[in-house]
Amino acid sequence: MVINYLENLYQGLYEKKINLERENQKKEILLRDNIKFVQTLENTLDENYESFSPRKVDEESHHKINSLMDEQRQLEEEIRLNKIEIVDLSIKISELENIMKEARANERLLFSNQIEQSDDKIYKRNILEIQEMERQRIARDMHDTVVQNLTSLIHKIELCDKIGDVDPVRCKLELRFMKNIIRDTIQDLREIIFDLRPFSLEEISLENAIERELLKIRGFGIVNISYEVEGKSDNLSHIISLTVFRVIQEVCNNVLKHAQANNIFVKLSFMKEELLVLIKDDGNGFDVNAIDHFERLDNSGFGISMMRERVYLLSGKVEFNSKPGDGTEVIIKVPMLKEEK
Repeated sequence: MVINYLENLYQGLYEKKINLERENQKKEILLRDNIKFVQTLENTLDENYESFSPRKVDEESHHKINSLMDEQRQLEEEIRLNKIEIVDLSIKISELENIMKEARANERLLFSNQIEQSDDKIYKRNILEIQEMERQRIARDMHDTVVQNLTSLIHKIELCDKIGDVDPVRCKLELRFMKNIIRDTIQDLREIIFDLRPFSLEEISLENAIERELLKIRGFGIVNISYEVEGKSDNLSHIISLTVFRVIQEVCNNVLKHAQANNIFVKLSFMKEELLVLIKDDGNGFDVNAIDHFERLDNSGFGISMMRERVYLLSGKVEFNSKPGDGTEVIIKVPMLKEEK
């Protein structure tokens, strides 16, 4: 009950901070565009231009400049106040994170007992929690990429509408920039769709799909990756393939982001009754006893806790062996369930 309250409070503060940051980003774009537009109008009011322009046009331009300058001052003040509130929210979020770590440590003991009991109600609740976490991750990805790009497009279109007659060259440059934004948005959508359902798992075996993913990670040039396979998946259940694929993907992403490792070793062993996955790295490592501290409190992914729950829902187990400065070893074991024909 306390954990849920803290998580809801944290989520509310975090979303408020994100919304303020996005609002500030939009206002900063508007401010930059406003400044550029004022400069464009001021350039049209040089002496030569005014000597050939009607008095009415000159007055309207001055009036427009004054109006835009007022808007600038208002935007600057709103941006300043938002930044103050963002700092205040960051402090509150940091304090709340420390409280949640302590509460989660206490809840972990209770959760371990629940796993041992294999209670059906807990099983169903975990499924719902995982689904909700995935929905939140997808929504956040959409907000952080697609929505921001579309918002930027709106501002660019409004700018082109303002300067189309005054500065056609600038307008054409903005149109080219918008074309690039549209291309980036299409690519972002494709990546989100692929994360929802990797097409390679429908076309090829789990071991080959993982090999492709590891080759892609190796292409980043950050770490060396070794990969071994024993046995074959042979019509392995799709839900097991998808879960194992996502867990390996998450572990490797965590290594890239946090471990500062030089090497990653991945091994799949398809045995008669069990699938065994071994993932090792030579990175920083961490204190396994403080594993709660590594959970993603912003719900941006399923993190270590959600890895365990995903594998647990397949009647499997995940084991983390690590200590600071000595790398990390992740062992995953799940039953070898076959797809019904």
